Amino acid sequence: MARPFPPRSLLLALPVLAGGCAGPAEAPPPAAPPPPPAVTLALPAGHMDNAEAARLLAGDPLALRFVALRALDEAGLVRPEEANPRILNNKGALLPLTWPQPPAIGLDRPIPPLDKILARFRALESGTASGSPASRATERAFLLDSLLPARPAVRQALTPPDLVGARRLLVRLDRLTDAGLITGTEKAAESQAVLQLMASGRLPETVTPPAPPKPPPPPKPKHRGHHHPYHGYLAEVLPDPPGADPTPLRKDARGPAGVALLSMAAASYGNMAWAALSKEYSELAPLSYKVVKVDLGQMGVTWRLIAGPLDPPAAEKLCATLKAKGQECVPTPFPH
Repeated sequence: MARPFPPRSLLLALPVLAGGCAGPAEAPPPAAPPPPPAVTLALPAGHMDNAEAARLLAGDPLALRFVALRALDEAGLVRPEEANPRILNNKGALLPLTWPQPPAIGLDRPIPPLDKILARFRALESGTASGSPASRATERAFLLDSLLPARPAVRQALTPPDLVGARRLLVRLDRLTDAGLITGTEKAAESQAVLQLMASGRLPETVTPPAPPKPPPPPKPKHRGHHHPYHGYLAEVLPDPPGADPTPLRKDARGPAGVALLSMAAASYGNMAWAALSKEYSELAPLSYKVVKVDLGQMGVTWRLIAGPLDPPAAEKLCATLKAKGQECVPTPFPH
């Protein structure tokens, strides 16, 4: 016999009997989204502090640049977001055989001591350095690019030329690991690549170095009456590569002439460089200047600061005066 359906009144009462509430249950409030993960520096944790790492890597400017950037990050003077592209785009200086791309050209140039780099960035950050906020920001960007450029225009492959260099590279990997610049996994992969290259038979035992060039003449004494605050960064950090000097004036030149004073990584540094130079050397104050882009082919692009216009004899005389005071100077045609 079929069981009869319950009365309609009982069906209506079931929600009350079962749950004590006839209405729909309220949905719980949505959970708050988790905070985004903090950005950390793209370098492993080191086994020593930065001062010890700098001592361990003395004489290795390619590695010291990474130590300096880490020290700036730990001091709160550089954010990981702006440091990491510089690290990742140049890590081929630490892992030349296994990193996807070579580092920027010129990273083997010496850099200032770590304490001086930190002191200059602190002065720029606190506003105690001279200049306007815009000029301080420009100098800060210039110094970061001098350490490790974020977007290298020209790269330089670094491979050991001989077996002696390969053995030195293996020893260097131990120091880089101890200094916290590469991981143990990166060291193992790079070591394996070096050993394979050594076993390939492609490397000679040693490469005979070319005959040393003739020693340059002793430098003229520099002018000691003033201290150029940007000399180390603007006049020496980015010199023109050999064979890429400014076009010299011809002896029979008749058009407007100028004096090429220095090269820069970007045109935006021109205002800061001219302000410093024209303040340092009163001979430049009456002149104007132009920033000229120069394509050096495989060596990349540089920007030259040229003061003028002058007649050719006056340009020659001005350069002689500036060189006597320690400022590099080349008489050159003044750009139109």
